[in-house]
Amino acid sequence: MAPPSSAVDLPDSAWIKSDIIESSSSPPLPRARITTLGTDFTRAFTSQAIADPQLDADEVDSECCGGGRCFVSTSTMTLDTATPSSLSGTLPPSPLVGIDFPTTRAFNSLRLPLFKIMGSPRLLGVATLPLSNIDILRSATTGDGNRHRFDHFQAPDYLKPHFPYNVHNVPVLAARLLTGPEAVKRTYHFDLDVTNYPDEMDGVDFRVGGAVGICPPNDPVLVDDIFRRLGISERDSNLEITLVTKGGRWPTIWGEDKPRRLQTSMREILTWTVDLNNGVFSKNLLRVLAEYNCNRSECIILSWLCSRQGQSTFCNLRSAAYPPTLLQLLSAFPSSNPPFAHLVSVLPTLIPRFYSLSSDPIREAVLAKSEPCEMDSTPEKWERVSSVRKIEVAVTVHEALESWRAEIAVRPGNCTAFLERVAHLTMTGQNVTVPMFRGLQANPLAREFRHDGPMLLIGAGVGIAPFRGFVQRRLKNANCKNKVWVLQGCRDSLVDELYAGEWGADDSDVRKVVESRCGTKKYVQDEVIDQSVLVWSVISHPEGCVFVCGSSKGMGQGVDVALKMVAMKEGNMTAEEAAEFWKEKERAWQYITETW
Repeated sequence: MAPPSSAVDLPDSAWIKSDIIESSSSPPLPRARITTLGTDFTRAFTSQAIADPQLDADEVDSECCGGGRCFVSTSTMTLDTATPSSLSGTLPPSPLVGIDFPTTRAFNSLRLPLFKIMGSPRLLGVATLPLSNIDILRSATTGDGNRHRFDHFQAPDYLKPHFPYNVHNVPVLAARLLTGPEAVKRTYHFDLDVTNYPDEMDGVDFRVGGAVGICPPNDPVLVDDIFRRLGISERDSNLEITLVTKGGRWPTIWGEDKPRRLQTSMREILTWTVDLNNGVFSKNLLRVLAEYNCNRSECIILSWLCSRQGQSTFCNLRSAAYPPTLLQLLSAFPSSNPPFAHLVSVLPTLIPRFYSLSSDPIREAVLAKSEPCEMDSTPEKWERVSSVRKIEVAVTVHEALESWRAEIAVRPGNCTAFLERVAHLTMTGQNVTVPMFRGLQANPLAREFRHDGPMLLIGAGVGIAPFRGFVQRRLKNANCKNKVWVLQGCRDSLVDELYAGEWGADDSDVRKVVESRCGTKKYVQDEVIDQSVLVWSVISHPEGCVFVCGSSKGMGQGVDVALKMVAMKEGNMTAEEAAEFWKEKERAWQYITETW
């Protein structure tokens, strides 16, 4: 149905993409800007609304606070094809009544309030088109000899973490699966070879409780899917280009803020420098997708999400547990075909992930990986044994289901999915490196580790990993053998108890395992209450420390509540006094938490 003649519409010139008239059977249209230099996209929607007295706050979604953290009711986020009663003769005619909404699974998965889009008489406050901060210069030579050298496991030299560190491609000595086949989450252990890791600053070294930074690449399958959506061939994505930036830190991580001129390729940029999943959903991205969209209906929907009327829906999508990814948006609005340079200029930087060391980072002799030999080999064969310094980390793979694809797929965490690929290659005997930097060796866990005094370590899941290094270091000191205790939470000790049997000869005296799905059927916070005498004796000691590590949801919050209950029970405190007691211990670095 065509919109009424009185409806406000975009100027026809704003929708002209080329001399070719768009049709359902025509090939994809060439890239071109929707607006011309003299016709701003925002003004096109609002020029007739400036003096309209009916365009007041009632037309803007009143459920949005404008602060970016809105959560609207479920009813506003469902498909509603009925005509709202509020539209019956009370609002001016809408230019959006003739929208042909996309019917793809990706679009439907966004669960946009279609009745609100159709009921918007004008679009107000549409975000301004962001300027591109980068230029891409292509070489005149386009043959295969101009392919840029690229590696899925070795990071490019221009990636720079925070001073004074650099990214180093560290060999993986070994990898193994810590959890059983029936575990809800898979956790892997890695031995990383840091024998040749350089000394970047005097007095800074790997420490117990410290964390290393891993710079992950994007999944190559995901990168290929996005190139296909953008119409960029595999050959063109690998050609060497000159990337020119006008300022800022990108494409480095936390490098110096300055203009840059780098030799790279579009595949390298999309693989190593921009996040394709996390933090992608932004008004800048939606505005760019609208600007380079040759479908009028898709463009209006994208523009509505960038407007004041669509603010609450935008906030709800952005604040969701799993906001829309770049591939999901390109699939939901298939007519969007932005230039590569403009697209990557509005994507977030791919940030490193940090993982705590799960062992005491000491030098030890291990068999050289390149020439394995038997443990009972002759002394002559032991000449191939080299002194290798290794560090160890544990990584849990995070996954979520994606229902917007034709077949339900798994959306993994970016870094954990990369490390799982590394683990599989390593376990099949292949030599693999991991891009890593020394990271955080002065974080609270490392800084507040003490060589004496009682210590209680509370963790669940992979949060228990750094405590393994704590126990290894403390048990080397005879004076500390009766001064360290571990409360470890897991679902089922038969399938997901991490590092079972790897805590030394005093394991049974040091560690208590709490199972939430079988056995005792208790959470670790319940055990904290049951062990109130132990907890109170540790924290009451002048040098006593309580460390908590793991997920902040559930475990972290539950342990915090349990510790306050211990103070109320054993210290005869009120709830307010108990809360202040633990705040004081936190300020004194006797109560240290590292949760995520």
